[in-house]
Amino acid sequence: MSDQSVTVAPKSAFATAWAFLSGGFKQIGDTNLSLVSAGVGFFGMLSLFPAIAALIALLSLVSDPDVVIAQLEDMQGLLPDDVYQIFHAQIVSLVTASPDTLGWAGIISIAAALWSARAGVAAMMTGLNAVHGEKNRATASHYMRALLLALALVGVGVVSLVTLVIAPVVLAFFPLGGIAGVLAEAVRWTIAVGVLLAGVSVLYRYGPNRGQSSRRSIRAGAIFAVISWAALSVMFSHYVANFGNYNQVYGSIGAVIAMLVWLWLSSFVILLGAVVNAQVEKHIYHEKTPDAASPFEEVEDAQRDEDGELYSTDDEAEMSGPTARTGV
Repeated sequence: MSDQSVTVAPKSAFATAWAFLSGGFKQIGDTNLSLVSAGVGFFGMLSLFPAIAALIALLSLVSDPDVVIAQLEDMQGLLPDDVYQIFHAQIVSLVTASPDTLGWAGIISIAAALWSARAGVAAMMTGLNAVHGEKNRATASHYMRALLLALALVGVGVVSLVTLVIAPVVLAFFPLGGIAGVLAEAVRWTIAVGVLLAGVSVLYRYGPNRGQSSRRSIRAGAIFAVISWAALSVMFSHYVANFGNYNQVYGSIGAVIAMLVWLWLSSFVILLGAVVNAQVEKHIYHEKTPDAASPFEEVEDAQRDEDGELYSTDDEAEMSGPTARTGV
């Protein structure tokens, strides 16, 4: 038998796109992405306001925390009205509260807020590991990584808000004339989008328990997640304002339910961006990405023999009997 070299033709664009989409939908189903997102959204709700408290506490050390209110007002169009009112009331309460002096009391309160914010980041890390088919880190390492990520995300927020304060001052030194206002608004939105991209990229980069070789495609997923989140938030806001009156169904907790649904959708979009990353790695960069498997699939794989056939415990007992020992 003569050896023949076989040349594998590259996939067409249509075949690559089809493999990308079909693989993505399969990954969504295999990882129960909607259910995982619900858990992430719940823990995110518990940790969101401690994270905001830590952000405002740290920002008050270097700048005027009122900029947080101004930035929230700029994003009002992206949020459902009920969700915006909850955010606005809580942030105004935090900003107008008497500031703690920089000392042990202030440090302890910031540390406690960061530890509470860690829960949401830890839940997102677990979701990202599920998407990529990776196991979670050891408990201590998982918590420490989540705490450091929470601190990093809060730090990104502080830097961006300080930049919003400094940018108009810097622009005032240039003779821009009538375009000064337009340019300032453009800078403000550029910073807002940049913060979202940076935050999501940090999650994709350091959240999953993965190696260096699998992190080249985080930009694709981050851009997809930010654009999709903005579009989905606007659509959900329109739905709540015109069709979905949560207050009529849930009464006084309607605003809380609307916020929980919004956080669930936001978590789903972020995890969907991780699915995009995994498919880009597999079909664009051709990196080997572990397929996400459910616990049932792992047990099933453990019960396969050398030929790949499933065997039961009765088959295992027969294999360990006298016939198996004599090799007949």
